[in-house]
Amino acid sequence: MNRTFFYVVGALTLVASAAHGQAPLVARWTMDQTQGLVASDSSLNANHGSLMNFSGNPWVPGRYGNALPFNGAANYVMCATNSGLPIYAQGAPFSLGFWIKAPAQVDRVAYGEGNSQQYNGLNARFTLGSGLANTSSRLRVTVRNNGGGDQLARESTTPVFDDTWHHVLWVDDAAGGARLYVDGVQDATDFTYSPTGIFSLDRVGLGGLILNWPCCRMAGTLDDVRIYPFILTATDVATVMANGTLGTGFQPNQPGAAMDVDGFSGSISSAGTVVIPLNGAYSLNLTTSQGGFPWELATNPSPAIQSGLVLDPANTINVPVNAATVFANGFFTTTWGTPLTIPPFTPMGYANSTSLSLTAPATALDLTLQFAMVNPTAVSGFSLSSVIEMSVQ
Repeated sequence: MNRTFFYVVGALTLVASAAHGQAPLVARWTMDQTQGLVASDSSLNANHGSLMNFSGNPWVPGRYGNALPFNGAANYVMCATNSGLPIYAQGAPFSLGFWIKAPAQVDRVAYGEGNSQQYNGLNARFTLGSGLANTSSRLRVTVRNNGGGDQLARESTTPVFDDTWHHVLWVDDAAGGARLYVDGVQDATDFTYSPTGIFSLDRVGLGGLILNWPCCRMAGTLDDVRIYPFILTATDVATVMANGTLGTGFQPNQPGAAMDVDGFSGSISSAGTVVIPLNGAYSLNLTTSQGGFPWELATNPSPAIQSGLVLDPANTINVPVNAATVFANGFFTTTWGTPLTIPPFTPMGYANSTSLSLTAPATALDLTLQFAMVNPTAVSGFSLSSVIEMSVQ
């Protein structure tokens, strides 16, 4: 049976059980209603959607249960913003997904966040919708600030608007690190960008963009629109796509000890999984709030399992990360409980973050990796990164 790894940092002895339950949702519109003109939000935030310019009983069979069709001319859904919405205006990591079945169309919006006021004749906005005239079957993501400057206006490589069901999921770390998944596969387009300026967003729409007027209304059908206040891993994306419920149990990155591999980190629902080719180059990024304090970079050659973190000396596994076990160049050879010694992390003149360019070994390897840092400012006395599963193949 696969095991997660267990370890201690400093002189701490502690058992920390992760609370298992349902992962937090900002909003989820299942579209499973059978009558009425309200798209109910099944999260605790009650961000219910009012169906605008619909009549009769508009609900139709969808990808899972029912769905809501849009005519591309008049109707749209205006969502309440009781808590957590607009999600882009929060300035924090998030993930947004939905099922869509829509034909090719020019510059129409499936999910949109706008503002009700004008700024220099332009509007701040965050939208996921269709492409332009020559790319009308692609998914276009647009981020615009109050001054009308586009931080992002880029389209998927994979067709989405082709009148067949597709699952779309956008993840954004709020600092410009973003990825798009189409049908559970990361799209080939590079969506990284540099957000700047102010985003005064106060309206959320489904099937259109709502400013001080509704615009860009979509023709097609939407189902199961979900927003999470954290970055989903590829494992999480597959669960959501299969109409599953995300649970908890994994340690996410903490400010005192954050780690990612090639930009991928774990979530509260699963470990981050990164596939690296044999002899392949990759980047390991570490960030701490307490540079120079004792630290631990622990590994275990088996995938993580969903369980509480057990920090106890009797269950300590500390495998040195060196040429013989993981990395061809052996940068990480360290002694338990000592200050960081890898440049630029040194006891004197240390930095609080570093990015290391590493090379995978020439032999196949599955590895679980986690980073911990003694942190006197934390309640527990230490901080933990998320769990990363690296598969060299």
